[in-house]
Amino acid sequence: KLHRAVVYMLYGLLSVLGSMGLSYLMIILSHCIVLYSVSLVKHKWLCYVAGLCSLASFKLEPFSSWQSGFVTETFHLQDVLFYGGSGFTIMRCMSFALESCERKEGIFSIFDLLKYNFYLPFFFFGPIMTFDQFYAQVSALELRRKDDEMRNIRVHAVLNVGAIIAVDIFFHFFYILTLPSDLKFVNRLSDWSLAGLAYSNLVYDWVKAAVMFGVINTIARLDHLDPPQPPKCITMLYVFAET
Repeated sequence: KLHRAVVYMLYGLLSVLGSMGLSYLMIILSHCIVLYSVSLVKHKWLCYVAGLCSLASFKLEPFSSWQSGFVTETFHLQDVLFYGGSGFTIMRCMSFALESCERKEGIFSIFDLLKYNFYLPFFFFGPIMTFDQFYAQVSALELRRKDDEMRNIRVHAVLNVGAIIAVDIFFHFFYILTLPSDLKFVNRLSDWSLAGLAYSNLVYDWVKAAVMFGVINTIARLDHLDPPQPPKCITMLYVFAET
């Protein structure tokens, strides 16, 4: 229990190293070290500026090409994992830096940041659990589950499998994703058909997000964490702020 955060960190480090290579791991660690150094100053505005500059370095040339050039693409999704892991790493580092600024006495160690950043289920695609929540939950000495929690986890796991199958069916047997690209066909549709097509695309995007959040959240709950909840279905939204 005392060292489970260290185990999570080591497992995440080795997984990132094995899947993305040493060069990518060094890039991630360098950003962590830079933003950790900035957090020691304890100025929020400086943390924001440093974090935004780090994010921009993955988008603006020549910094983007220089960093991506260190990673040789060896499988199909490596490019997605590169930018996903990098972007979420910067966001987590910013959360850590802001919490460090709020701390009145003492400082967090660099290992606290690494344990937070390299928790593997959250590493590549999030969701973002703020550092204060992660630190409190992963440092808990008594690991207790609520009544019927394991049953709820199993139910959610089954629902996630069903959602994965639904996404596969949507992708292969429905044409809601390709129809908007045919403007001649779209111009012949009625207003109700266009509304239904737009709604179907929104639901499809929600199902994809629900799958990603659901699978990751289920794994995190098995690790005695309370991760952020998946987004609400578009059908259940009344105001845009609830997304």
